[in-house]
Amino acid sequence: MNKSIFINIFQIIRSILILLAFLYFGKWLQHISHLPIPGSIFGLILLFLTLNFRLIPIHYLLPTGGVLLNYITLFFVPVGVGLLQYSELLSIHWLTIIVSSVISTIAVLISVGFIYQKLSK
Repeated sequence: MNKSIFINIFQIIRSILILLAFLYFGKWLQHISHLPIPGSIFGLILLFLTLNFRLIPIHYLLPTGGVLLNYITLFFVPVGVGLLQYSELLSIHWLTIIVSSVISTIAVLISVGFIYQKLSK
């Protein structure tokens, strides 16, 4: 076998292991903290911070990250199935869902804009 094949396999395995480490570390943090935030979100925040502070080079994650981004639409299939499964419940509470979605979206846009303006100064 070619030496470059082994290097590519090593890079893919390293990329997968880094992503899994952050996922499970986030789940561990959620278990320890008992906060109502999913562990995967903790992992994503920690991954973002380590990439932002350049503790992990971005090219370590590109082999797996690129593949995952190519198939990201597949991750929305379970959400669509869930919406179809609860269509009766959604038809009863549609107004509440729409109003809360609009208000929370506006709140997020305002808060992110405000924080960005404060941090950019």
